[in-house]
Amino acid sequence: MTLTTRPQLNRLLVALCALGCLVSGLAIGLLDSWNNLWCGSFVRSSLLLGAFWLGMPTQGRAAAWAGFSPSWVLAGIAAVVLLGRVIRQPQILLPLIGAAMTLLWLWPLLAGKRR
Repeated sequence: MTLTTRPQLNRLLVALCALGCLVSGLAIGLLDSWNNLWCGSFVRSSLLLGAFWLGMPTQGRAAAWAGFSPSWVLAGIAAVVLLGRVIRQPQILLPLIGAAMTLLWLWPLLAGKRR
């Protein structure tokens, strides 16, 4: 048996937990009901753990989020929140487009690149 490093072991444990949650959710759905609270919870947990598993580091590459800056993460969160708002209230789409165009026009001026 070979020795495994701590990140490899953690990656394996996350994968096993994701698989266990998925199997549990599917078993509850098949045996009881797809509308059961535990079925949905286990399936959602397995999807989240699967996403964590994909983002974890391996021997050949760093973690998926190793190259992201905090400003990009905040911009992504803001974009998701705004998209959710637009889906619920489509009438705010035009003002958002106008604000985005204004920011794109003003950004070089504020950064000092346009004269």
